[in-house]
Amino acid sequence: MDATLSFLPYIVGGLVVTILTSLMTFSCAVVIGLAATLWLKADRPAAKLIIRSYVTIFRSLPELLCIFIVYYGCEIALRKAAVSLDFRPISISPLLAVTVAIGIQFGAYCVEILSDAHRSIRPGLLEAGHAIGLSPRKVTMRVTIPLMLQAAIPGLGNLFLVMLKVSALASVIGLEEVTRRAKIVAGSTREPFASYLIAAALFLAIAAAAALLQSFLERSLRSAREA
Repeated sequence: MDATLSFLPYIVGGLVVTILTSLMTFSCAVVIGLAATLWLKADRPAAKLIIRSYVTIFRSLPELLCIFIVYYGCEIALRKAAVSLDFRPISISPLLAVTVAIGIQFGAYCVEILSDAHRSIRPGLLEAGHAIGLSPRKVTMRVTIPLMLQAAIPGLGNLFLVMLKVSALASVIGLEEVTRRAKIVAGSTREPFASYLIAAALFLAIAAAAALLQSFLERSLRSAREA
């Protein structure tokens, strides 16, 4: 245990990468989910078919498989493009690959969450926006999206906690987040239990902070609605 404690700053240093990865993948997923939901509500048959197919496919795939497909697929594509253009080979960043892979996959879950949130909006609020002369675009930007995000906070908060745990899969392609650094320390000190116990404590700390933030936002919005 003493040998592992000497590497504690090194493991904790991976916390920055873990938080950054979680925030980037979560932001990507919300943006994709929001755009897909608004397109889905446009009452276009082609849009509904495309979005429903996207949701079905990516909700069925394992997260690790998506990471491998994006990471190695982009590597092959970039290598071929570099050869054809006579450029030096370019490697994709593991952080970028994880952001794209997990962001696209969890965007499918965001579609379901935001679709439910959209259905909870009272039609009268949207009609009021049109009645005061707002254009359809402004009604969407100033009324629909804010109300959707407010209603979706519980679901999105839970989704972020899931994505926080999934971010540990980034270690398989070399991203040095908490889990990866704990594995390196475990191999060096021959104390895997202590290393992974520290990693677990760090994940619990982040999850607790995220849960407190979610609870604060929900209380604030509830107070605002009651006022």
